Amino acid sequence: MTSVVNTISGNPGVPVVILAGGKAKPELKAVIGVDVRALAVVFGKTLLDHVVDGLSAAPGVGEMVVVGNVPASDRYAVIPDGGDFVTNIIAGVEKFKSAEYVVVCTSDLPYLNGESVQAFVDEAIKLAQQSGGQMIYPIVEVAECYKRFPGIKRTARKLKEGAYTGGNLMLIRPEFVLSQRQRIADAYDARKSPARIAAMLGYGTLVRLILSQTISPSLLTVSLLEQRASSMLGGAVRALVTPYPEIATDLDKPSDFTALPKQ
Repeated sequence: MTSVVNTISGNPGVPVVILAGGKAKPELKAVIGVDVRALAVVFGKTLLDHVVDGLSAAPGVGEMVVVGNVPASDRYAVIPDGGDFVTNIIAGVEKFKSAEYVVVCTSDLPYLNGESVQAFVDEAIKLAQQSGGQMIYPIVEVAECYKRFPGIKRTARKLKEGAYTGGNLMLIRPEFVLSQRQRIADAYDARKSPARIAAMLGYGTLVRLILSQTISPSLLTVSLLEQRASSMLGGAVRALVTPYPEIATDLDKPSDFTALPKQ
């Protein structure tokens, strides 16, 4: 596996793009007290520091770049916020475009740890190699999230295989993301428009999605969603079922922060 050398620790590993862009909405800022969510202090340190610590504890992780308006650090490079989610992903991936794989991670995971990161990296690379996947997206049984971290609500989808919530790490091949940036941007822009999502996924898939949540989960499978996502993005997208709720328990709403246990 081609890797990028971590210029900070000297250890080879998969490079990571940490997404820390965007400003907190007024209702969230009133709770966390800062404009940038990644800089909210939780359990004695910023969310960004929690994420960097968790990533750094995984031996398979290499150089890190944070995309966002955050303080400089000798632990990672910084790229300024480009103004939107997809622009920030592209800016970060561009830095590692010669790598075979890159991990993309959000900056709002207070429970991220080395075990969960390393397990994801190992299994995601294995799945990518076996399946030809160009984007590996983790899913976690939502019951595991509630068991480990009660009170922090998760968005879940009922599938034939179970009720899952999405994780906040992805393994991607840089050349795929950079060559399909417009498709990815279009998909992201369409996320809040049911009509556009239906057109991109196919109306049959949309109907199955609706009915699976209301009538029978057996109408929707992981395999079908993989197929439709692959068609929409122009490359092989694969879901990785992982038992680690640490990678799926993010803090993005005021209620998430107020639900945290007091320490």
